[in-house]
Amino acid sequence: MDLALLASCGACGCSAFAASFVLAGGGTSHWARASPTEDPLDALLARVRRLPLLERMEEQASTARGRAQCLKQMPTMLDVVTLGLSAGLSFDSSLELYCSRYENDLARALGAAMLSWRLGTESREEALLGVAGRLQVASFDRFVGVVTQALAFGSPLAVTLEHQAQAIRDEQRSQIEEEIEQVPVKMLIPLGVLIVPAMLLAILGPLFGASISLG
Repeated sequence: MDLALLASCGACGCSAFAASFVLAGGGTSHWARASPTEDPLDALLARVRRLPLLERMEEQASTARGRAQCLKQMPTMLDVVTLGLSAGLSFDSSLELYCSRYENDLARALGAAMLSWRLGTESREEALLGVAGRLQVASFDRFVGVVTQALAFGSPLAVTLEHQAQAIRDEQRSQIEEEIEQVPVKMLIPLGVLIVPAMLLAILGPLFGASISLG
């Protein structure tokens, strides 16, 4: 009798648990259907991002990041092309060597340009000028001018590209030095706004507290 009673109680408990699970699942699905598909805060942020002023600012920031990345990648590209030319490769083969070995924005842009002049849709000068127009980097504009003139007149290109790579590295080094020199000036704002008041509070607070308690 005891075993039968325990079995019946267990069966009733299982049935109650199953019923509650079904009801809970039905309630959850109902709540999921009743909840909105989009968060109002996300919708508001999406509308704010679509404002013309913010879109222009985001586009300018993206362009600035692209220019900085291109300027950072150019010395490596010039070194690879210079090494290829010094080893006896043509300009196209040297440039293809760089595009096949590196995965970055500059390599992809140059690879697409090289494909266009190999297919005959554009000349080499037009394709390189198109990349220069999209990147809008002064160093790359000089690279395109040097390459175009050298290939047109048959002048040596490796030495010129080596000098240009060194000039870009010197320019980057000077920019880094300027940023390092500006760090102490930028630190004055958090120092004066956050650190100095906290130090004054830590030093003068106990003195004020002692004077108040004595008074």
